[in-house]
Amino acid sequence: MKSKTKDNVIFFLIGLALGIGIVVFSWNGLHKTAQKLKDVNFTEMGKNTLINMRQLTHKKRQVIENFSKPIKAVSGKSFGKDGQLTFELYRNGTFVIDGKSGYAWQKSASYRDSAIIRSTKALPKTYKISVVVGGIDYGLENISGLPQDPEYTEGPQNENGSYLIAITDTPPIDHHTNTWWHQHRKVAIDVDNNVWGHGMPNPVFMVYFDRENKLVSFDGEDNEWRKDWMKTMTYEPGKWYRVEIEKTKKQYILSVRTDAGQLLKSASVGLEKIWNADEYHKDYFAVGDPHENYYQGSMKIKEISMRY
Repeated sequence: MKSKTKDNVIFFLIGLALGIGIVVFSWNGLHKTAQKLKDVNFTEMGKNTLINMRQLTHKKRQVIENFSKPIKAVSGKSFGKDGQLTFELYRNGTFVIDGKSGYAWQKSASYRDSAIIRSTKALPKTYKISVVVGGIDYGLENISGLPQDPEYTEGPQNENGSYLIAITDTPPIDHHTNTWWHQHRKVAIDVDNNVWGHGMPNPVFMVYFDRENKLVSFDGEDNEWRKDWMKTMTYEPGKWYRVEIEKTKKQYILSVRTDAGQLLKSASVGLEKIWNADEYHKDYFAVGDPHENYYQGSMKIKEISMRY
């Protein structure tokens, strides 16, 4: 009986010692944990988490306009998701969007017209703009025989084309001659049929403007940038093309694909080489006939998408 009591006392003392040890260990652990938590900047953690969540949402954001509903084109009118696209029309330049054909039909019956769709607000720091275009009817035959226009020193007789995508450093609001556009473009993919034979017939040009605002074009034959007016590829008027300009943190990427997505031409250029590609100048995009002093014809736009 005494032996059993003695054993119970020993077990009690061992249990008591273990209990005290566990409490001390737990207290030390909690104390250390508390000390570590004191060093944690929860405000900064919250900010970083919010930034990461915004970036995740930002990467997934995409706006697509496929012209599946009729839209009346009015200059200055915003349309599409959250009103992110805006018409800029001058004189009789217009877009016909009936909601049945599946495209916006840009029309400039006269070289004195202009009609573009532009981004309503400045684009974010990184983005990808994609435009599906076709039915490009801006050949030289449209301007054959036009007289010189005394209102414009650079008249309509020598060039005919359109902007498939242009990125500018200033909102392309209202109407402008080619001079304004030449002062504000950063990069562009355009059509420019011309009497001098540059890339003729039916040339597509990928161009950027250097730090001195001088044109540099992508020569599609040797796939190199040239300080000259060289064509990138030849378009077929009856076909559709997916034209893209992407801006990353370090460069612009210009691409032309088939409507099905097959890559035809692509070129990239570092931001450090581009006119006004800095923190003081935002990016805006435009597609259509930009000039009030030349370009006469039409083109069709099946889709505009903006991925941020």
